[in-house]
Amino acid sequence: MSTLYDPAAQARDAGAAVVDDPIINPPYDEPEYYWDTVDWETKVQKTPQKVEGRRPAGYFYNRTGPKAEGSLLEEEFVALDCVNEIRDRVREWRRGGYRYVSPATRDLLHHWSDPGHEPRLFFCQREAAETVIWLTETPPSERAGLFTQSVDGEQVELDAAHEPFTRYCCKMATGTGKTVVMAMLIAWQTINKALYPQDTRFTNAVLIVGPGLTVAERLQVLRPSHPDNYYDKFDLVPTSLRGHLGQARICILHRQAMAARTDTGKRGVVRLGPESDSAFANRLLKRELGSANRIFVINDEGHHCYRPRVKRGVADADGKPTKEERAENERAAQWLDGLERIGRVRAIHRCLDFSATPYYIHGSGYPTGRPFPWIVSDFGLLDAIESGLVKIPQLPVDDNHGDGKRPPAYFHLWRWVNDQLPSEDQYKTTRRGNAHSIAIKAEPAIKTMIGNWKRSFDDWQSEGSQVPPCMIIVCQDTHISGEVFNITTREEFEWDHFANKPGRPQVSYLFDSKALKDLNRAEEGENAKEMEKRLREILNTVGKEGKPGEQVRFVCSVSMLTEGWDANNVTQIVGLRAFTSQLLCEQVVGRALRRRSYEVNPKTGLLEPEYADIYGVPFQVIPVKASKAGGGGKPPVTTLVRALPEREHLKITFPRVEGYVHEVRQHVRCAWDELHAIEVGASGEPTITTVGAVAGVHVGHPAGAIGPGRADTRAPYYQVVRLQATLYSVAARLLEEYLGNQGATMQRQQLFPQFLAIVRRYMREFVVFKEAPREEIALLKWQQRLIDVLSGHIYPVDEHGKERILPRIERSRGTGSTREVFFHTGRPCYATTKSHISHVVLDSVLWEKVAAQHLEACELVQTYARNDHLDFTIPYLDFTTGQSRNHRPDFIVVLVNGLHVALEIKGEHREVDDAKVSAGKKWAKAVNNHGAFGRWVYHICHDPDKLTQQLTALSSGA
Repeated sequence: MSTLYDPAAQARDAGAAVVDDPIINPPYDEPEYYWDTVDWETKVQKTPQKVEGRRPAGYFYNRTGPKAEGSLLEEEFVALDCVNEIRDRVREWRRGGYRYVSPATRDLLHHWSDPGHEPRLFFCQREAAETVIWLTETPPSERAGLFTQSVDGEQVELDAAHEPFTRYCCKMATGTGKTVVMAMLIAWQTINKALYPQDTRFTNAVLIVGPGLTVAERLQVLRPSHPDNYYDKFDLVPTSLRGHLGQARICILHRQAMAARTDTGKRGVVRLGPESDSAFANRLLKRELGSANRIFVINDEGHHCYRPRVKRGVADADGKPTKEERAENERAAQWLDGLERIGRVRAIHRCLDFSATPYYIHGSGYPTGRPFPWIVSDFGLLDAIESGLVKIPQLPVDDNHGDGKRPPAYFHLWRWVNDQLPSEDQYKTTRRGNAHSIAIKAEPAIKTMIGNWKRSFDDWQSEGSQVPPCMIIVCQDTHISGEVFNITTREEFEWDHFANKPGRPQVSYLFDSKALKDLNRAEEGENAKEMEKRLREILNTVGKEGKPGEQVRFVCSVSMLTEGWDANNVTQIVGLRAFTSQLLCEQVVGRALRRRSYEVNPKTGLLEPEYADIYGVPFQVIPVKASKAGGGGKPPVTTLVRALPEREHLKITFPRVEGYVHEVRQHVRCAWDELHAIEVGASGEPTITTVGAVAGVHVGHPAGAIGPGRADTRAPYYQVVRLQATLYSVAARLLEEYLGNQGATMQRQQLFPQFLAIVRRYMREFVVFKEAPREEIALLKWQQRLIDVLSGHIYPVDEHGKERILPRIERSRGTGSTREVFFHTGRPCYATTKSHISHVVLDSVLWEKVAAQHLEACELVQTYARNDHLDFTIPYLDFTTGQSRNHRPDFIVVLVNGLHVALEIKGEHREVDDAKVSAGKKWAKAVNNHGAFGRWVYHICHDPDKLTQQLTALSSGA
């Protein structure tokens, strides 16, 4: 470690890549730009340039091995060629409409990519799921020629990169939603297995393994039966397919459970020897997976699952591993051994790793920092920052400590602190440094960062947040962490924000191996275990309202805290340790980058920036925001929207309808009062086209004709069109849609004349022809338009004309309630008094706010709720794509006479909304026929100022 900065080192250590606006891509679309920050030929930082195109997938690697304080820009960027090739092929497959996949898979893919999906899925989530699906369902010819580079630099086929089972890795930055992708893929496998049980590409037996108890507990949301399951929370399954999720068989383990037993007897009385593979698999899987074969395996934080190729304690090319590294390598081997045991007796269908950092560590016997060869998709931290999915790191770029020729002192705090100490107090790898001296020298930086935390704390209090911001310090070892914790939490003058004082909840925690050992020594037996469990529960719920860790303000640690630690209120982080790679920087700072809000600015289409103040973590290739004065960006102003307990009497419940059922009867009727007219020929479609030889083209338009022109019309087509045949065709298609797989030939023969009569009457009374003959209706676009309008308005009735359509209620959830609403938002809000929910979130200040004001003032309104995070949906079929969709009305309104109104607020009428209106009226009819959910109507309001008048009319007609 050098104590001086020389010019050559200064050229390499030029500091952070500072840009004013790091976010340059929308979160829901494939990235189109990236920041180029380093000249990799000269290894010199350069002025960041915004480059058009997708950032290549790759990693940063130091071929000379890790150094105790080598220049960070000795690393080089290495492209992941296989990932980039897969990315290109998946993009073309996506644009081509997802060829080769099953109908159920196509429904899921369209559902996930629907712009109206709520909440919308990030592009990186969809791409990761699409990649796995493409690798599984497309024919081998589509996947031919995929080669990856092994850790030894050899080219190997992708599917041979890991033996003895197929293993893929999705690399996703912390905070980009890996667990959601896991749920997407579990749904994909389960639903396909339910619909196509003989298809060996699918299974419903899922084994999920995490690196510890914390992660395993967090992954319980992947069970469809869990009250907070992700399938419902993120609307991952179309209503028509949701019932099949119940067939999923899911086993969730932590890697400690993957250890085989050496003696299955009782307390040494009977020695049975090593546990067989069958006994091992049965012990772990029998309860939840039975005897299922072809297991779909998901490894969360899968970078902990590999087999080292050196013996314990033996030095590799990068030197002898530490005790901690040896232990980690043993645990990684144990995890993989367990999977291979299961694979030998049960067969592993696919093994998917999810990780932000799927790289080999020091001591594994592999080159340190090399990625797993089976990575198939990559959306790393740089991509996440540029798409706004994580907070933007704010690093020091200037200070007044020196001559301006060296990096700011707090940019690489560990190096700066050691350079200021006498040699006997510096931290050496050969012996412990003077922890107290290091902590004292770092105190000014820590106190400066505490000032930043105080500003964040004041801002959060002013916006009414119940949760304080949190600051983290990551230290080199337990000696330093103890000293730093004592300095940071002592009470000085009027400063006591981090002090653990009697009479108030503990707000600061030291969390490292020594602190846990001291806890165990202080307590005995079960009491120590309970206290450690309590401590872990507190740290695992930092920033969670109503949870044990709600009021935590400061955490001091040695490790980067456990995986699964997903606090989103971390605003400051200090790194007081050696950083030898950009990977280590990413691991530490990843704990501070989870966002609080995901609100998109409607003007830019980008997420609003959130910031995290960073000292001592020397990013050099990641675009960061300047923090010249040491201050952080003001946190986004958010509003807590929730159901208020004191307004429980205003609670609204509603049925969750996933479809409809009806008896195929001998009679049908059309709801003529619900239909609207269509105008044929009024859509701008030309019926006469003049053609001729042109003299040239000017700005895309013909400049003039040469010689006589000619008028082309559809008259020859009209002459052969039989209008009656067109109406017969429309009626037949409507009947097929109505019956589906039901109905015998006799029923079809009896119903067809009724459908034909309906089509003829609609043609006669509702179709208006403008500048087009009646034969224009024969065009397929107009036939489809007739079907779109009439479908959903034809109902089965008995011989007395009574309708028989009923809703099919979801089995898993049944009913929804306003009691479930609890979320933060950065969108404008309007405080309520008549609603169980505290606020109305305003997507459109004009429409929703005016509507809410009228609902508050209207004497006929008993209670109402904005349909945001309420998940009140009405299923419908989008005829333009043939896909099942969910319509989300804007409000639910309950009038004083008990009438429930599913209320949609719209501007001008659009044809694309007709299917939603039809579906809404059908939904209300079915629910009313059911009789257990009160009386409902569906209503669309095009002028909020007339809402009170319209509600009066609805109330009178109820």
